[in-house]
Amino acid sequence: MTLSELTALLFHEINYNLPGPEAHRLMAPYKRPTANSIKQSHNNAKISAVLMLIYPKENIPHFTLIQRTAYEGTHGGQISFPGGKQEGNESLKETALRETFEEIGVESDKIQVLGEITSIYIPPSNFLVSPFIGFVDFEPVFTPEVKEVEEIIEVKISDLTDASKIKQKKIKVGKYTETPVLIDVPYFELNYNTVWGATATILSEVRQMIINGLQ
Repeated sequence: MTLSELTALLFHEINYNLPGPEAHRLMAPYKRPTANSIKQSHNNAKISAVLMLIYPKENIPHFTLIQRTAYEGTHGGQISFPGGKQEGNESLKETALRETFEEIGVESDKIQVLGEITSIYIPPSNFLVSPFIGFVDFEPVFTPEVKEVEEIIEVKISDLTDASKIKQKKIKVGKYTETPVLIDVPYFELNYNTVWGATATILSEVRQMIINGLQ
């Protein structure tokens, strides 16, 4: 699939056929409240946004993940999308673009945003996350923010629809906290990396969007 074919497919699915929580449940590590239930309960969740950035590399569509630096917190060392907490009066789309520039160095005005997909809630850190999908029509030169980003991971979009990339194993959750626990979780094996939790949950929806769009 070319970049233009992929972005057209995703734009259509975002506007007409979002799989939503049903797709989330396929890769969620445990049963979690939906984003809508959190909004309706007036939970004092921290509002944040992330961006799945798609781009061509050797004429093959890729997307970017980052491995966060190890720190004493819920998400230390995990693999995620560029993103973070909403600031001031910015929109969630602006949050996703600002964080992408700050963390991997891709300028906001170069990114075409296709739209927002289904929000998710992350109970351990009390984050309500709005994921956006955007693309550039060139291969970016990434500049990681060294305090936050340990590594930039470039993944082929085709890996998402490869069923052999979906696996399950026991993972220590909260290993940088005082109370880590071992749980059995589904994950994507992408470039030999274990991608699980919120990131895998978001990717599960994107995967289903692509599958639906190709049918």
